[in-house]
Amino acid sequence: MSGGGSSVKHYVKSLLLMFSAVLVVGLIGCSSSGAGEGNADSKSDEGAVELTLLTHYSQQQEEELQTYIDQWNEENPNIHVTHKSIADFSQLLPTMMAQQTAGQQADILHVYSLWGGQLVQSNVLAAPPEDVIADIRANYPDAAVNGATVNGELYGYPTEIQTYALYYNKKLLEKAGYSDPPETWDELYEIAEATTEREGKKLKVAGFGLKSSPDSSGTTHPFLSLLYSAGGTFISEDGTETSIHSDAALKTLRFQQQLIEDGLTDTSFEVADAFPSEQVAMTINAGWWQGTLKATMGDKYAHVGVTSVPSPDGSGSGSVSYGFFYGVNERSQQQKEAWEFLKWLNGEAQENGATPEANFLASQGIIPSRTSDLEALETAFATPNNQPFIEALEYAVPEPNVLNGEKIKTSLQKQIESVWSGQITPEQALETAEQQILRDLTANQ
Repeated sequence: MSGGGSSVKHYVKSLLLMFSAVLVVGLIGCSSSGAGEGNADSKSDEGAVELTLLTHYSQQQEEELQTYIDQWNEENPNIHVTHKSIADFSQLLPTMMAQQTAGQQADILHVYSLWGGQLVQSNVLAAPPEDVIADIRANYPDAAVNGATVNGELYGYPTEIQTYALYYNKKLLEKAGYSDPPETWDELYEIAEATTEREGKKLKVAGFGLKSSPDSSGTTHPFLSLLYSAGGTFISEDGTETSIHSDAALKTLRFQQQLIEDGLTDTSFEVADAFPSEQVAMTINAGWWQGTLKATMGDKYAHVGVTSVPSPDGSGSGSVSYGFFYGVNERSQQQKEAWEFLKWLNGEAQENGATPEANFLASQGIIPSRTSDLEALETAFATPNNQPFIEALEYAVPEPNVLNGEKIKTSLQKQIESVWSGQITPEQALETAEQQILRDLTANQ
């Protein structure tokens, strides 16, 4: 691994390389509805403008972000922001769309970039004012801007960039006689076998954690990270073809199947709880999880190590990358005030030189996008557990920005989990996934 300072200094370059592969697929032309179509009751009895911010953050993350929202509310008594969170990420997009239909929409949305096309097509996102566009284009790499761009139009402030790596419990590995994490799939299997513990037939410690989740990312992102480490691909650059029915994909799915069949993992284990409880030795997850683990594990977080996702022979590299951005609802009656808040959150330097959004993200171990924030927080990110995520920016494959992106991910998730549960073979799963994904990609054309 390269040194911490060097990795952070190459961050912007890495973003440019990573997002140059983002697929820009033409969408159906979208008409804009007027800003005055939202709720009429947007001011409090005291006359302050009331704004609602909708995110997907957990309680711990919500509490940290609230610190900065409280600061804004105190410094700006005429514009009051209320934060609402849908902690179950799988329900965030359905909630956004349901609220939009019911006329109960939030003014500000934290948007998963994969959903940008659908939200723009449904007239959910408003175009930013010119000064916001100028700020974003001047202070964010083009790579980050692309993640908040749909059909050539910018729709908000880029926030976080996520990559994937292997989390492991150093204490459990050392107990099994291993001082270093795995670099190959054979080593991962060997260590998983050595760290697995049972009491009779009951699994006490799983050597590896596979997450079966209502959130498609929990299943597909680790799978794709392993697939990319094996030299596989998923969606073509032009967004018209899939290569999911490949030898690399078959090898990846068979490897996961073997871990399950040999009793080294159990998909009924809730990895989000079992890993911090030191009942799972290894699992693949994104960088944001560090903040959750620190809050959950306390001093035991010292047992956590992070390394790059192992590849079949140790020579490959693999990770998915994805991002988020803040946008304003097209139906908000208070778009001007909403953008004012976002300009402060994403652009106003605090005492340490970083913006409130960057300080929040850094507290969670999440890499921000704004160029000046990385410079201000260079030292904070130069930690051993951050390095694999930063280094992954050099090779991570971004999620394909296609109109039916979420539907495609869900199709893949269902096929993977059907193999995990023993309902179908890996060959059947990949053949079905290929057919479904090609159908959805064709619908984009």
